Amino acid sequence: MGVQEKHSTPLPEPATAMPPKKAGWQRTLALVLLLPLLYLVTTPGSLKALSSAPAQTYKAVTCEQAKPIIPQSFNVSEIVAGQKDRIVDWLSGAVKVPTEIFDVMGEIGEDERWDVFYDFADYLEQAFPLVHEYLTRTRVVTHALVYEWKGSDESLKPLLITGHQDVVPVLPATRGLWTHEPYGGEYDGEFIWGRGSSDDKSGTIGVLSAVELLLQSGKFTPERTVILAFGIDEETGGKVGAYHLGQWIEHKYGKDSIAMLVDEGSGVTELWGMQYATPAVAEKGYLDVELKVETLGGHSSVPPPHTGIGLISLLIAELERHPHEPYLNPDSPLVTAISCAADSAPEIPKSIYKAIRKVTDSLAARGTVDKKALKTVQDWWVTGSYEDGSLPIKGMGKAMVSTTQATDIISGGVKVNALPEVVTAIINHRISIASSVSELQDRLVDVLSPVVGKLNLSLTAFGEDVELKGCPMHMTAAKAGRVVLSEAFNSSLNPAPVSPFTVESPAWRLLSGTVKGVYATRPEAYLSAEEARKEIQMAPSLSTGNTDTKRYWNLTPNIYRFAYQLGKGFNNVHTVDEHINADTFVEQVRWFANFIVNVDESREI
Repeated sequence: MGVQEKHSTPLPEPATAMPPKKAGWQRTLALVLLLPLLYLVTTPGSLKALSSAPAQTYKAVTCEQAKPIIPQSFNVSEIVAGQKDRIVDWLSGAVKVPTEIFDVMGEIGEDERWDVFYDFADYLEQAFPLVHEYLTRTRVVTHALVYEWKGSDESLKPLLITGHQDVVPVLPATRGLWTHEPYGGEYDGEFIWGRGSSDDKSGTIGVLSAVELLLQSGKFTPERTVILAFGIDEETGGKVGAYHLGQWIEHKYGKDSIAMLVDEGSGVTELWGMQYATPAVAEKGYLDVELKVETLGGHSSVPPPHTGIGLISLLIAELERHPHEPYLNPDSPLVTAISCAADSAPEIPKSIYKAIRKVTDSLAARGTVDKKALKTVQDWWVTGSYEDGSLPIKGMGKAMVSTTQATDIISGGVKVNALPEVVTAIINHRISIASSVSELQDRLVDVLSPVVGKLNLSLTAFGEDVELKGCPMHMTAAKAGRVVLSEAFNSSLNPAPVSPFTVESPAWRLLSGTVKGVYATRPEAYLSAEEARKEIQMAPSLSTGNTDTKRYWNLTPNIYRFAYQLGKGFNNVHTVDEHINADTFVEQVRWFANFIVNVDESREI
């Protein structure tokens, strides 16, 4: 499956370094990021369920914060000082290689569009010579890359950091809209511009830069093995790259063999008067559904009341008339995050403060939730988060608290005077963490069955014929045609397991402590006492999108989707003028370096 190219050689012994400077730090409680890359995972169901569902027992919410962690063996941040030009050049050069991936790709070796990844691997070898001298690089399915930095203590579980080499294509029709050449990697003194500068070459190049600088320093020899894994088709689901990388790592190291995993994800932002780092501890599920209508067709001069296109339009309209109802699960990490906001955010809305206090008090006292108060918090997500300006796009909050559906593709008909015989539509779903693929499939049948019966159609759903209400099975061979629901693109994915997000977890403590330590020693902290007093809070978030981490679930329960990028927003990812702030990227490299050493020094995980 993989071809090893180079073998690790011993590194110099660490040298003595001056202890790092320490900034003032106060322990407070956490809040959650309210930007699009913070995501609530929810379950479909009626709002009425909040008041009618039987009482369930839930855990009490804890908002305790980890203490800052700074490497003890040497001042890791010093290895990044003065390296900005090199770090910028590393990312700029990576952007210049157009590693585009498309929804439909042929086999590697047959489809020439894969060949650009040879160029990218060559660039990495040229840009990071020490990485390629001291780490073992293995090619998996030709272009996916695994780097192993062998530790001296095999009893310690390895650290796994992942990213992806691929980027979404630049549409030819949009090239003229770019301020800077999309694959120019231009640096204007403030920003690095181009496709992939943020998603996700900042992560891939960021961690490689950190490792190169650690090797260059001669001050660090890992005791714990460090594994870097870079996929090649994350933007189309990771079905080739990350899938085989996960199998390769599991085959070599075993199930549950990894201490923790960090991949791309949400970042750091200021909200409600406080700085928050919001690693995504879970991801929503996913399902693309093909909705197909089959009819007899015929000459359009004698049409039926509804053609196949008309029929599928009625079915789509029925689904859109029945969107998934919002529901905030008391176990959602977002409840934990908002409860922390009540303790630490000076500008939290009063209504949310009061409601979340009632929620957390009821959980602590009885293990059951105050449903009326929980609904107030839920309603804020649905409408209030946009109305008070916390979220920039109408409907974004509702999407955070419900399973979503979107009909994105439709096709049918081949000639203007011929009735279409087959019409199809593809409906994209992002499934709540409290739901499942099977529950979504059942709901689709429930919503569509009445309309299918009324239109005198039969229904086959996910491989089984459906007996419509009031219509015995032997009568379902309807004359008007047939409706078929099926999974599209082999896309079925249940929601991800939720990773630990309290200080009882060593993995969460290491992640949180590194964030706090790096923030406390950021360059601005040495400019004034006011900057030194500023704090950052940790809060769990959830992702509505899916990353390559779905291919690594067997390796560790400690999976975190996070990028240490202060002020991270969209950065125009997946659209015109994608970019990243250069200073932000340098700090991301510094975080990676500190994180690798902190995990290496820990014996708690």
